[in-house]
Amino acid sequence: MFFRKKEADPRTASQRTPGVSETQAGSQPVSLGGHGASSGDAATTMVLDALGGVITALARFPVDLPHRPAAETTKEMTTWQRHATMGLPIEGGEEGGASVGIGDRDWRGLVRAVAALRRDEQSSVDALVSELRTALWSCVSAVHEAVRIDDDAEAQTGTHLALVKKAVNGTTMSTIKDDVLSAVSEIDRTLKERREEQQRQYKTLASSLDALGRQLEEAKKESATDQLTGVGNRKHFDLMSGRAVQLFSLGRTPVTLLMIDLNKLKVINDSYGHPVGDAAIASVAKALWKVFLRQSDVICRYGGDEFAVILNSCDLLVAQTLAKRLVEQVRTLPLPSPAMEFALGASVGVAQLVAGEDVTQWVARADRAMYQAKKQAMGGVMIADAGSGLAPTSQLRSA
Repeated sequence: MFFRKKEADPRTASQRTPGVSETQAGSQPVSLGGHGASSGDAATTMVLDALGGVITALARFPVDLPHRPAAETTKEMTTWQRHATMGLPIEGGEEGGASVGIGDRDWRGLVRAVAALRRDEQSSVDALVSELRTALWSCVSAVHEAVRIDDDAEAQTGTHLALVKKAVNGTTMSTIKDDVLSAVSEIDRTLKERREEQQRQYKTLASSLDALGRQLEEAKKESATDQLTGVGNRKHFDLMSGRAVQLFSLGRTPVTLLMIDLNKLKVINDSYGHPVGDAAIASVAKALWKVFLRQSDVICRYGGDEFAVILNSCDLLVAQTLAKRLVEQVRTLPLPSPAMEFALGASVGVAQLVAGEDVTQWVARADRAMYQAKKQAMGGVMIADAGSGLAPTSQLRSA
């Protein structure tokens, strides 16, 4: 219970704390004890310190509620903490103006604010518990229904078997025959209904599992797709390039890697903006889709403005032809901005996988060839040799 402290004689207060008025003394957040301080002031300070600590805890550890964000709770409780301990007035939830004494602070408002917060928290907890109970009871009801169906079928079967036993003890053959046929017919009907119900349950379960499977497959596909271009991302390339090396080690079927770089992307970004640069990258991806049409061709965005294409069952000669076709396709792409003063271009490095080579070495050879191609004025195609260097100059042909 909060109460208004009895007013003391101003002269006594002045003598007790020289140079400090009663209002100022009541607004101090620190201890008022010490030499010359009364035990009442020290006790008041202890209470204010404890109260401030409680309100600070409410402000520091808020909970997101449906109609009260955690940030709002922190702001409100911080304002009340400053009002209670330092006397800063509450004006529309904001602090301001001169501090007020202990007796003039809005203790009832503080109680109402804390009570409202606890009510909101309790309501939120009750709602969450209710939702959990509903979910649990739904599960219990589903299990109960399945058990009930089986129990009903077992009960009906037991009843019909009892009729069979009764019929066996019958006095006449006609009675036995009629009772047995009736019991068998009922048992057959019960088992048929049970099978039909189980099939309905299986179909429902299969439908749910099928939908879940499609969602998982879509999520898996999305995780392996570059969002800007729609081709495979770096994660997909790492997976498929590793598989290509493994398959090559088994069957020696030729597989070739193309590393592709969009020329002058930095100039495009700096001169026309990154949206135009992104549009240029997306355009190159479209050109890739037009050139590499086989289902076994793996098209990926390697990073930034670089793409990688894995051509399974494809030798160096065919890969070189496709690379040249790609370079020409990129040069004829529509400009991503009417303000652009030069056509798009691409540089391609081509490397056929050799025995004993791992993915890192394979990519490095194709990458070096690509950077050699970039040194040409308009870009083009460079073929990497089977070693660490490039093919002889006579074999290097611009697209």
